[in-house]
Amino acid sequence: MHSEDVLILTTVLLEAEWVLRSGYNYTQIELSDAFRTVIGLPHVHLQDSESVTRALEWMRSDMDFADALHLATAKGCTAFATFDKRLAKKAEPMSGLAARLV
Repeated sequence: MHSEDVLILTTVLLEAEWVLRSGYNYTQIELSDAFRTVIGLPHVHLQDSESVTRALEWMRSDMDFADALHLATAKGCTAFATFDKRLAKKAEPMSGLAARLV
């Protein structure tokens, strides 16, 4: 059997999460488990595995996946700005980044 590497782009994960959550009623835990299964397969690579892994952890702590992914990709920044009050409250304790509500 011939195997080839597969690259999953971050935007594909965002779309897949939205479809599975809104169209198929997957819970955050089910989504996290499903994504972890897929990204753990041989020959599967992620565009930004560190950020996705961190976002999946935060999603299990009741953070929206898109919010968690945006926050996780802000590594190296000194602050995180958002319009979302709920995210602003969760961002700093989870990431250590100063969260600013704009």
